[in-house]
Amino acid sequence: MTEFSPAHRKITIIIASLGTSMGFIDATALNVALPFIQSSLNASATDIHWVLEIYLLFLAALMMAGGALGDSMGRRKPLRWGVAAFGITSLGCALSSSAEMLILFRAFQGIAAALMIPATLALINASFPPEDRGEAIGKWSSVVALTIPLGPLVGGLAVDYVSWHMVFLLNIPICLIMLGLLAILPRPPFEPPVGQPLDKLGSLTITASLGLITYAMLESGRIGAFSPYEAAFLAAGICLFMLFFVVERYQKQPMLPLFLLKDRRFLLVTLQTLVLFAGFQSAMYFLSFLYIQSYEYTALQAGAATLPISIIVALISRSMGRAVVKYGPRLILFVSSVLMAVSLFWLSVTDGHYWSSVLPAMMVMGVSVGLFAAPLTTVAMAAAGPGRDGLASGVNNAVSRIGPLLAIAIFSFWIGGSFTSALQAYLDSTSLPADTKTYLWQMREMMAAIPISGDWPSEAQQQISITLKSIFADSIKNILSVSSACALLAGVLALFYRKTDAQ
Repeated sequence: MTEFSPAHRKITIIIASLGTSMGFIDATALNVALPFIQSSLNASATDIHWVLEIYLLFLAALMMAGGALGDSMGRRKPLRWGVAAFGITSLGCALSSSAEMLILFRAFQGIAAALMIPATLALINASFPPEDRGEAIGKWSSVVALTIPLGPLVGGLAVDYVSWHMVFLLNIPICLIMLGLLAILPRPPFEPPVGQPLDKLGSLTITASLGLITYAMLESGRIGAFSPYEAAFLAAGICLFMLFFVVERYQKQPMLPLFLLKDRRFLLVTLQTLVLFAGFQSAMYFLSFLYIQSYEYTALQAGAATLPISIIVALISRSMGRAVVKYGPRLILFVSSVLMAVSLFWLSVTDGHYWSSVLPAMMVMGVSVGLFAAPLTTVAMAAAGPGRDGLASGVNNAVSRIGPLLAIAIFSFWIGGSFTSALQAYLDSTSLPADTKTYLWQMREMMAAIPISGDWPSEAQQQISITLKSIFADSIKNILSVSSACALLAGVLALFYRKTDAQ
C-alpha cells in the first residue's frame, strides 16, 4: 500500500488526539467534579477515591494487553471496539444514582479505555513513515498535553452550569465523531502484517496484583490504619506483582517482553515515566479537593486554576518531538522534571491565594508539561523498535497510569491517617458537646466533606468548619511535598540518558 495522503494523515492525527484526549479528560475533568459527586451521592472519601482508582486500575492493568491486541488484530478494530464501549459506559456513568453504581461503570469504562488509548498512538506509527513520526507524535502530544489541564476547566464548567453528569455525557459525541472518522480511514500503510497472540495469564496476574494493592491501600485509608485483612491483601498483591515477571519470562508472547527491561533506554524511560506521573497526576487529583473543600473554590475556579498550563503547553509542546530527536532527551527531561518538582513544592506551601501563589506555580508546571509530553513517548517508541509500536504504546501508557494509581492509593492512606490523627487531637482538646464529638468521629471518613449540622450553635458550626478544612489542607500539603520529591527523582533519572536515545 502507498503512503497515506495528507488528508488521511490529518484524519489519523485527529482520531489519535481525540481518543487519547478523551481518556485524559475523563480523568482530569472528573477531578473537579468528584468533591461535588461526593456530596451529591453522600459518599465517603474512600468511595470517591474508588471512582477514579477503579478506572485507573483496569486502564493500567490492561493497557499492555490492549497494545498487544492492536499488534495482533490491526490498529482500527480494537480502536473501534474501545471507542464504542467507552461511549456506552460513559452513558452508564452519567445515569448512576449511587457511588457503587458509578464505581461499577467506571470499571467497565477503564477496560474500554485500555483498548482505545494504546491503539491511538499505535495508529500514528502505522500511518507515518519513520522519518515523519517524530513530527506526528509532536502534533499529537501537543493536543494531548493540552487536555491534561483543560480537563478540569471542562469539568468545572459542566459542574457549575449543568451538573456532574455532563462530565460523562460529553464523551458520547466525541465517540461518535471518532467512529465516523474510523469508518473512512483505510488500512494504515505501515501496519505490521503478522499478529501475535494475547498474553491472557499475564493480563490476569497484573490486574489481580494492582487490584489487591489498590484495594488494601484505599480501604485502610478510611481510618489510616491497616487491619490484618487489608495487610493480607497488600501482601498478596505484592507477591502477585513479583509473580507477574516470572509469568512473563515463560510466556511465548508476553505482554511485557522482559528483554525490553534489559534495554537501558526502555528501562530508564519506564522508571522516569512511573515516578514523574506518580507525582504529577496524583498531585493534580488531590489539588482539586484542596481548592474546593478547603479553600472554597467553585468547580469552575478550581478548573480554571490550571488554564495557564494549557496556554504554555500549546506554545512549546509541538516542537518537542523534533527537538528530542535532534538534541537528545537528557537536558529536556531533566529540566522538565526539576521544574515539575519546583511547581509541586510551591503548591505544597501555598495559602490558596490564586494570583500570588497558585498562578506562578501553574505557569512553572505548564513549562514542565510542555517539555516532557512528547520526549517521553518518543524515547519509549524508539527503544521498543519497529513492529512493536502497539506494545511500546501500551507499556508506556500503562506505566503512566500505574504511577498515579499506586500514588493516589498510598497518598489516600497517608491522608486518611493524618486526618484521623489530627481530628482525634482536636476532639480531645475541644469543649464541644459529647454528641457532636461522636458525630464528627463517626463521619470522619468523609473528611472535609462532613456535613455541618444546622442545629449546632453558629459559633460551633464556624469553628468546626474552619478546623476540618485546615486539617484536610495540611494533610494534602504533606503529600504534595512527596509528589515534588517524586518529580525530583525523575530529574535525576534523566541525567542517565544519551543523546541518541530518542533515535
